[in-house]
This record gives sequence, C-alpha cells and structure tokens, in this order.
Amino acid sequence: NIALEAMGHQKGEYQYLHPNDDVNMAQSTNDAYPTAIRLGLLLGHDALLASLDSLIQAFAAKGVEFNHVLKMGRTQLQDAVPMTLGQEFRAFATTMGEGTEFLTQG
Repeated sequence: NIALEAMGHQKGEYQYLHPNDDVNMAQSTNDAYPTAIRLGLLLGHDALLASLDSLIQAFAAKGVEFNHVLKMGRTQLQDAVPMTLGQEFRAFATTMGEGTEFLTQG
C-alpha cells in the first residue's frame, strides 16, 4: 500500500502493483531466508574461512601445549579410556578442518 500511494494510487488498487505478484514475485519468506543465508555466505565466506583457519590453528597449538595433561574420557555419560587434553583439542581442530573442507567444496 505504501508503494501504491507513492505511485499516486489508492491503497488496495492492486491492479497497478500487486504485493504477491510484483513485490514478492510469488516468493515466500521460506524462499527468501535460505537465499539470503546463501548470499551472505557467498559474500562473507573469505572472512569466515580465515577466522575458522585461525581457530583451527589455535586448537592445534593447544593440542601440542596440553598433550601431557591427562583427563578422564567420557562416553555416553560414563567413564571411558583416559585421554589427554591435547588429544581433545586436536580432535576439535580435525573436526573443524573437515567442516572447512566441506565449505570450500561448494
């Protein structure tokens, strides 16, 4: 209606400008949101990948730093084989690296 008034027409004179056909082009928010997310990732993926790479490197460095610190492993809320804190940090780095590879494959 605002657009109609800006064009010099009355509210509801949809033969000149229809909200579904001319403005939304028959797209719902379910169409627009995924497209907006994809466009945002496309436009910002270089910064995202650089930040993820920095985080992966930090986790890998912590893996080396804490390789000697033992911790109790947990599996389904039960005690498991002990592991080092460094192993856990390296697992974070590996998992994030795999996710980054997935993002770069398009």
